[in-house]
Amino acid sequence: MEKRQLRIEILGSSFVIQSDESTEHLSRLSAFVKSKVEEVKGRYTFADPLTIVVLAALNIADDLYKCREGREPSLNGEDIGMLADRLINKMDDELLTHTPYDDKSS
Repeated sequence: MEKRQLRIEILGSSFVIQSDESTEHLSRLSAFVKSKVEEVKGRYTFADPLTIVVLAALNIADDLYKCREGREPSLNGEDIGMLADRLINKMDDELLTHTPYDDKSS
């Protein structure tokens, strides 16, 4: 499988990530992490970049564990929008792969 690369910038540092996943998937992950970092940065304006990233990672881990336990993770507005887009795309895909209801009563 072809490796894809994506350059991301978080808190003034630039990283190149490489993965077998699609560029869209990598972009979504990057946007998610950036939003979590910005959320923490907004709450802890005095914190240094390492502390901000560690706190963001802990928030992401908390959400992951809540999902694994069947509990709802804490979602901000951007997360809800991304989740809604994913659900809409899944519904569209399902509707396109199934034949429409054939009403035989007419």
